[in-house]
Amino acid sequence: MAKLLAPGGSLEMARVAVDEGADVVYVGPLGFSRRPYESEMNDGDIHAAALYARANGAEVRVVLNTFPTPFEFPQFIAKALKYHEFGVSGFIVTDIGMLTALRRLLPETVLHVSIGSGISNADDASFYGQVGADVIILPYRWDVAEVEAVRRQSEIGLEVFLFETVQTGKICPGKCIMSSYLRFRDWLEIEGKESSHGSANRGAKECYRVCQAAWEFGVPGETSVELKLRRDARLMLAQLPAFMAAGVSCFKLSGRERPVAMIRDLVRFYRKAIDTVKAGADNLDVYADELAELRGRWVREKSKRVDALMERAKHYAT
Repeated sequence: MAKLLAPGGSLEMARVAVDEGADVVYVGPLGFSRRPYESEMNDGDIHAAALYARANGAEVRVVLNTFPTPFEFPQFIAKALKYHEFGVSGFIVTDIGMLTALRRLLPETVLHVSIGSGISNADDASFYGQVGADVIILPYRWDVAEVEAVRRQSEIGLEVFLFETVQTGKICPGKCIMSSYLRFRDWLEIEGKESSHGSANRGAKECYRVCQAAWEFGVPGETSVELKLRRDARLMLAQLPAFMAAGVSCFKLSGRERPVAMIRDLVRFYRKAIDTVKAGADNLDVYADELAELRGRWVREKSKRVDALMERAKHYAT
């Protein structure tokens, strides 16, 4: 049965997502997920979110989607064991070593493979199933045919973003280290990391959306071409029935850094849409006007977020 995964960028957001019908809320601990600390949660808030979710028939899964060094690995494991004691139902991880260690230590926990793993084909999905993953997130530039190809080859649970492809761009979400070329940032004391500094993929804060800046490509003496390395997708609706029929088990709404009201309305909308498909509908045109309004809000909020990150990047660069 398809589940709705919603972001918890704060304790307030996590509670709102549960109230609006999310089956699972995912949260990132300070310094251990690829988000700025404003969109991560301390251990006390994660514990409170887990208690609230369980009391209301939902689950919490913790995002440990950064790459630990050998010196950090025990700290990651200790964090995971603590959250397991809090009652979280699983983890979202990128690092293969972390995935296999958690499978060995917590055989009953649910393990998601993060988008940071850079999945690109059905064999990748099969591999992660063999090493212990329960669910794998698929690139949002895939359509139903790719989903069906994975399902034919592997029994691993399939998770998709609630996005549809608009333009393919040059870069897909995955193992990107572009922000690391811009800056290694010191961790904050509240994040509890023992190392002095690191990259975005190690939890030393945000991806600066470098790929979404205006890039110029060309050779001396010729007119350069301006383009973006990545084109973002837009909120999905029409594909929901086909994806559910193809065996997708989780639909993920991103946005830990978005306003709580935006996530509230999106969770409410997608809860309604998914339940409509479960009831037998194969056409969701009735929700088209509501989707258009939400898409407009989503684009405006995303633009503000990207602009803020790019300003930070310019500041760091100078």
